[in-house]
Amino acid sequence: MAGCTLRLAGHDFMDFRYLTTTTTQGGSDGCINFNDGDNGGLLDCINNYGFPSVYAHYCSIVSLADFLVIAGEAVMGRTSDTYN
Repeated sequence: MAGCTLRLAGHDFMDFRYLTTTTTQGGSDGCINFNDGDNGGLLDCINNYGFPSVYAHYCSIVSLADFLVIAGEAVMGRTSDTYN
């Protein structure tokens, strides 16, 4: 589950681009193109681990983009060698 969570969060923010020196696009926005080959298997992964139902509990208080960042941060902290 940890790998799935980190992959989901990563693929959400990896489309960040500078369009000009002052304009950006993408980033952590809760929008993932599941038809993109780089995201192959990601939809099955998030469904198998129940991400939609977990997010349903928090969707009224946090955006999907923020939820993905929070989940990714939590997984990195929990799986750290220094977690206690």
